Amino acid sequence: MSLDDLYRDVILDHHQHPRGAAPIEGANAESSGVNPTCGDEVTVTFRIEGDKVAEASVIGRGCAISTAAGSMLAERMKGMTVAELKALTEDVRQMLKTGQVPARDDLGDLEALAGVSRFPVRVKCAMLPLVTALQAIGDQEADRECEKPATTERAS
Repeated sequence: MSLDDLYRDVILDHHQHPRGAAPIEGANAESSGVNPTCGDEVTVTFRIEGDKVAEASVIGRGCAISTAAGSMLAERMKGMTVAELKALTEDVRQMLKTGQVPARDDLGDLEALAGVSRFPVRVKCAMLPLVTALQAIGDQEADRECEKPATTERAS
């Protein structure tokens, strides 16, 4: 079995049996995304405790690449810090651009998406869950900033 065949099997398994595709209780971050080119839709939901992803859900409807990427992401990001998730997203973005798996990070099953770089039209499918996850984190961080009490300074 070649590496391409193995990666294809991993992608098909995640597409046919998506992980993290159930709603979660106590979510405090959520975002939805759509790829208008092909109609893929995804909703990413997190429960973030402190700066760690305690639970994650990626629920979507779309092609095998989009569904598999969401499943892989849901599986990989649980327990990561927000900073680690942001770095993971950038690593996957670079991998999808170049086809090269970054040496400094363990992408888990997301490595199986490296071959998608050969099909530029499919890169957006693979990136949709990741971009949507970043949006959810950004929205959650903005909400936390708004919840901080206002400070006032007195002029002397």
